[in-house]
Parts: sequence; structure tokens; C-alpha cells
Amino acid sequence: MSKADESLDLCSVITFAEMSGISVEEAIGWVDNGTIPSLKLADFRMVNLARLREDLLKGKTTFKEGDYSHV
Repeated sequence: MSKADESLDLCSVITFAEMSGISVEEAIGWVDNGTIPSLKLADFRMVNLARLREDLLKGKTTFKEGDYSHV
């Protein structure tokens, strides 16, 4: 993985929404219900782009509520 790729491992929910062309509210909903992978960093919930990218490269094409839990 190049240095440029490493910078894309995590992003804020707002940034994810902007990159994806969806509303911030929808992105928050996807994180909250486990449709997309996330993790907590300090007091912030971040979208785990590394895991999302890994799953896409493995052929995952459908993302649904509960795919990623974050208890």
C-alpha cells in the first residue's frame, strides 16, 4: 500500500457522504445501523475505508443493515 493509500484508511462521516454523493444524514444512518464499516477514534465515529475497500476487492457488492456491527 502506498503512502497515498494509507491516508484513505479512515474518514469522517461527513467526508464519506461528500465523496459518495449522499446526504450526511444518510451516511450517519448507514454508520449507525452497520451498513458500512466504522470505528470509534477518540470521541469520533469514523468510516473504515480500509475495510470497505478490502470487502469491495473481495467482491462484496451488496451492503445492508447489520453487515458491520460496532458494539
